[in-house]
Amino acid sequence: MTAGNTGPLTCSNTSVSLLVPFGSDTGITISWTGPNGYTSTDAFPTVSVPGTYAMVVTYTATGCSTSNPTTVVQDITAPASVSASNNGPLTCSTTSVGLSGSSSTASGVTYAWTGPSSYTATGASAIATVAGTYTLTATNTSTGCTSTASTTVSQNTIAPAGVTATASGILTCTNSSIACTANSSVAGANYGWTGPNGFTATSANTSVSAPGTYTVTATDPTNGCSSTAAAIVTQDTAHPTAITTSSVSANATLTCSTPNVVLTGSSSTSGVTYGWTGPNSFSASSASATVTAPGSYVLTVTNPNNGCSTAATANAVTQNIAVPLGVTANVSNKISCFTTSVTITGNSATSGATYAWTGPGGFTSAAQSASATLGGVYNLTVTNPADGCTATKQLTVVADTATPAGVTATNSGPITCTVSTVTLTGNSTTSNVTYSWSGPNGFFDPEQVSTTATDSGTYVLTVTSSGNGCSTNASTYVSANLTGCSSVARALTTGKAATFAQGGQDPQTATAFTYKVYPNPVSTVAYVEFQSPSRSQVSVELYNSLGVREQVLFQNTVEANQSYKLTLGPGGLGAGIHYCMIRVDGKVYTSKVLVMPGH
Repeated sequence: MTAGNTGPLTCSNTSVSLLVPFGSDTGITISWTGPNGYTSTDAFPTVSVPGTYAMVVTYTATGCSTSNPTTVVQDITAPASVSASNNGPLTCSTTSVGLSGSSSTASGVTYAWTGPSSYTATGASAIATVAGTYTLTATNTSTGCTSTASTTVSQNTIAPAGVTATASGILTCTNSSIACTANSSVAGANYGWTGPNGFTATSANTSVSAPGTYTVTATDPTNGCSSTAAAIVTQDTAHPTAITTSSVSANATLTCSTPNVVLTGSSSTSGVTYGWTGPNSFSASSASATVTAPGSYVLTVTNPNNGCSTAATANAVTQNIAVPLGVTANVSNKISCFTTSVTITGNSATSGATYAWTGPGGFTSAAQSASATLGGVYNLTVTNPADGCTATKQLTVVADTATPAGVTATNSGPITCTVSTVTLTGNSTTSNVTYSWSGPNGFFDPEQVSTTATDSGTYVLTVTSSGNGCSTNASTYVSANLTGCSSVARALTTGKAATFAQGGQDPQTATAFTYKVYPNPVSTVAYVEFQSPSRSQVSVELYNSLGVREQVLFQNTVEANQSYKLTLGPGGLGAGIHYCMIRVDGKVYTSKVLVMPGH
């Protein structure tokens, strides 16, 4: 089975049919493939692209298929080297001219002419009576393909027609001269111009610089006939109204808080454009300009219709960017356990300056002097209220809150029936420290690194740095082994008072001395209340953390079972830990008192 086609493809036959060598058969299916991915399931498809097409026949019973090719060829050969000419021009004595056409294709070519006024003709040669362009179409009779050529028939029978004279615009401030242009339908015409102030020119295009009427004469060189035309040149050199300095004013002085000012210009002439120039190559193209540098600014107002402009100078823009002078930042002390807050103070020689602090932990303050409780770097910004300019300083607040290291407390106990006194021993690897002890039954020793104790219980050693007042505690427990001791011995070794028994009875413990200090911590005022079970000599004193006595609150004889109340005013006491010491007939009772900062 051989596939076929109705080709070839030509300019007049742009599509062909693919053919199969048999009629309809229900036992097969036919499909086609071809160039550029072509596919079709029609038995007789139509194609328009040359190339090889394959007919695929598939037998439905077996699924087997065969392929048969057919090649569609294309012939789009057009006549070669087609030319057209005429023996013109048309003149008053020659009312027709001959048109001649040719092609290098020797045979199988036909010719057809078209031209002005619906002109048509056939054949390689034809006659034309109207000037214009004539087009020759040569057709290959075997392919239908064509080639064209044209020839223009000129005419020289009357004076030049369509003579025009035009001006390219009007004379303005930006156009000091304009072009005058002459045109004619006669190719090669000669031109001559005349105009105001004895103006003459001998070309089709000329340049003029004065207003008035310019006349051009166009002459046909083949017959001497001529025609004239005129162009009127107008002038617009009116300047915009003058802009005075007061019309262009600066509305502010440049400062740090006002970093730009607005310059404004105006004109009574409508439709004008504005342009500003100034220092540092400044330029702007609107009536209002925002400037950021001091100096002189010039406004140029331009009439876009004629390019004429007028310039004016604005009032000089001034600048005031004086920063605060003599800015300093100081701190009153370093932060320690003695001084939990310090005062940071800013100063400036600029009158009325404002202050702003920032620092560690999100610290902020708008006060000239502020209280700081954290060590670190504090930044001070000082602002000159006259111009908003600022100056900055950094300040480092030193924090010394290191506590004594290597603090230990030991004792030589236990207390026994025969050993009623033990030695308390303290130690610290930090130098320049003080030691104080506190313990059961009001025990307090504010000065000794080592001391003695007669009561069992827990004893607390407080080691305080003399440099920063910070302290570290350690404790030691004094045990007692009083098995087999008499009650008197137990009283002597526990520090508790005893009464002798009546009739062999065990002694009973006497009523205890009582006291309290409140409120604690204290920020305004505190109270010391005490009561003795017997008439006693009592003193009440305040000590600092270094064991130095600060105040004597009470020193007198008290009556038995009578309450006494003393007022403790913290005025004159530094913030931190203090000790209230009560001495009663040789016994010592102590209580820590915490005085808050800012009291």
